[in-house]
Formats: sequence, C-alpha cells, structure tokens
Amino acid sequence: MSSIVFICNANMCRSPMAEGILRAELRKRGIVEKVSSMGIHAFEGNGATENAVEVCRENGIDISSHRSRHLVPDELKNSRLILTMEQVQVDYVSIFFPQVADQTFMLGSWPEQKSRRGTIKDPVGKSIEVYRKTFSLLQRTIDRLLPEISQWTQH
Repeated sequence: MSSIVFICNANMCRSPMAEGILRAELRKRGIVEKVSSMGIHAFEGNGATENAVEVCRENGIDISSHRSRHLVPDELKNSRLILTMEQVQVDYVSIFFPQVADQTFMLGSWPEQKSRRGTIKDPVGKSIEVYRKTFSLLQRTIDRLLPEISQWTQH
C-alpha cells in the first residue's frame, strides 16, 4: 500500500525523479511514508532514462533500480494522495479510477486548486540540462509539499 503515488506518462522520467526526491526528503526528516510512481502509458519493467538517473545521482539520489509500472488499481485505491505531472493524467485517473478522483491532483498545483499552470513538462528526449531544470522544479515543488505531508505523521 502506498500513501503517495506520483504519475506521469511512461514512468521513466518525471515520476521516478519525484518519487526519489520525496523519499530522500522524508528519510532526512525521519518520516515514514510510502512513496511510489506509475505511468498512464507505462510498459512494465523499463528503467528510468539515463538522464533521469544521472541528474538524480548528481543530487545524491539513486533511482537506478527503478522499473516502470502501469497504474496499479489496488495501490491507487489505497493511496492517500496521487500527484500527476499534467492535467491529462488527472483526467485519465479520474475517468478510469473515479473512486480516487478526490485524491488526485497535479503536483505543480497541489494543495491549491487544480490549475493548468501546475504542469511539469516531460523532459524525455531532451538534453541533460532540461532534465536538471525538471529536477530543480520537482525539488522546489516537493519542498513546498513537505510541511503538509509532515502534518500527516503528527495526527
């Protein structure tokens, strides 16, 4: 059972990086919270892209053992929070898993209202510099979420 699930398209760039970042940040704070990632169009078992692994490694995070996964219904149902990279992924989850629609949001706009401004663009096929910018955006966004997530463990 996961408490927080990150979702992107192929589960090879953004969501594995976000999973790695949040897991590392929670570990630093001594917070035990399950974190995972999936993709709406993922093929099972692919590794994270070379650039995603490298950028995470540069920041002290190891995602080299990551393997892509398609959406896992039971895991979604048992999640406290589902965070996507784009509105299309929120829509996909809401259509195919309506029972979790109320806990599905775009990472870039949570905990505020849903907004297309919160889109975190896919770096796949782009340069390492684009991946570094994506990592930095994910890091800043996750840093903003940490106080909210930290409160869960205090209740």
